[in-house]
Amino acid sequence: MIVTDETDRHAGAQLSQKAFLLVSLLEQQVQQSTIPPALYQQLSAQITELNSVLGDLRLHMKVLGAPAAAPLPTPAQPAPLLVLNERSFTLSSPQQSVSLTKLEFNFHQVLARHPKQIFSRSQLIDSSYTDFKDINERTVDCHIRKLRAKHRQLYPKLRFIHTMYGVGYYYAEPESTVVQK
Repeated sequence: MIVTDETDRHAGAQLSQKAFLLVSLLEQQVQQSTIPPALYQQLSAQITELNSVLGDLRLHMKVLGAPAAAPLPTPAQPAPLLVLNERSFTLSSPQQSVSLTKLEFNFHQVLARHPKQIFSRSQLIDSSYTDFKDINERTVDCHIRKLRAKHRQLYPKLRFIHTMYGVGYYYAEPESTVVQK
């Protein structure tokens, strides 16, 4: 296949070139065939229309392949309040750090990777327990309670893990720190 310019390197442009090739082959077949003149005129008109549509498609593909305007600078993201260290199973704030058990670490990791997504107790069990022994769903409540206590060691007035009663738990970092008197 011949690449005519930089925008034709795009997969959609290559597809467009293939379509042009197929239409031209169809046009040759129609011209060489012995079909009635009325049908020949109808097929020729449809091939011309198809070529026009393909030309429009090629223009749109070139516009899509054109370099975009410089992206607007994104505002600087504030540093996260909690940092999870996978090597040492610790959770840190800028001031201090706390150790987590493997299950607490897994629960925090699952919840924090999907903020504001609600996880049922059984989903948390499935994501964190490798051996499916007889595990009570209330065991998750105990681990979440201990994880929340460790969060409070780092930030006494902030809450990171929330409960959706009757459904499960979700993670959400506080949007702004509220100063309490």
